[in-house]
Amino acid sequence: MAEVLTRKIANEYRDRARLLPPNGLQDIGDRRKLRIELQSRCNLTELEAVNIINGYHIGDYVVLAERRKREKEKREQEE
Repeated sequence: MAEVLTRKIANEYRDRARLLPPNGLQDIGDRRKLRIELQSRCNLTELEAVNIINGYHIGDYVVLAERRKREKEKREQEE
């Protein structure tokens, strides 16, 4: 089961990406592995994961993940 994205998780991956060679922020090599790991861990889209590891829109993605969690819980209660 995937974890819900938190600011702590997002910052962890952003910080890990900062230690990698910039490579024009291309999704290749270790940066790609990191993106795939984050995607799997938090059930994110490729775009969401790329933006997070590049430090873009982290707050928005955390709010979105929390909203998805609440909606899922609501659906489960209705069943």
